Amino acid sequence: MAYYIYPNSIPANDCKQYLEHCLDNVVFENSNDINRGLVDCFNKNIYTHNPEITDDPMIRKTSVGYIDTEHDPLNSIIWGYIRHANKQFFKYDLGSFQAIQFAKYQDGGFYPWHQDTLRTTKKQNTRKLSLTLTLSDEISYDGGLFQFYNGGGPVSDSSKLLSKKIKQVGTVIVFDSRDWHRVTPVTKGVRYSIVCWTVGPNFV
Repeated sequence: MAYYIYPNSIPANDCKQYLEHCLDNVVFENSNDINRGLVDCFNKNIYTHNPEITDDPMIRKTSVGYIDTEHDPLNSIIWGYIRHANKQFFKYDLGSFQAIQFAKYQDGGFYPWHQDTLRTTKKQNTRKLSLTLTLSDEISYDGGLFQFYNGGGPVSDSSKLLSKKIKQVGTVIVFDSRDWHRVTPVTKGVRYSIVCWTVGPNFV
């Protein structure tokens, strides 16, 4: 895995304002808490890249909406983290940013092991870097842990510590979109998060 983390980088009060901003301005695309979008994941021997079955709650259970205007104040803040992480660590050839996704996980909401990068030809652009930021206070919900895939073995202490850091409100993590990751089921409360991707020339 390859990631760059900013622990507690955004003050909790700012995260609260961002959450209120998203709740006021983002319309969830689905009314049944199931995302309908491209999914590339495996879980319980399921592997799919078929948008026709992504409304199956066994694949993903999340409500999502998008901040699709470049003039939204959140864009410059979120995109700034990706630019900085790329300059400091990844040094990828990036082209453009995709619309910021606002996600809501509740009542067992989850997202199993998946990659953010999409299958493309060598001549097509692909997702290269992903960002996630949890806007909910970590004590307001249980479960909903962001985890990287570790080969199927027991979760190590370092992985547990990383998940705990990522759960802390205001912590930003930028990672390679090819890395397998998941969000475990939310067992209590609601987890709100922001996700963003950048695209660029395909890896050769």
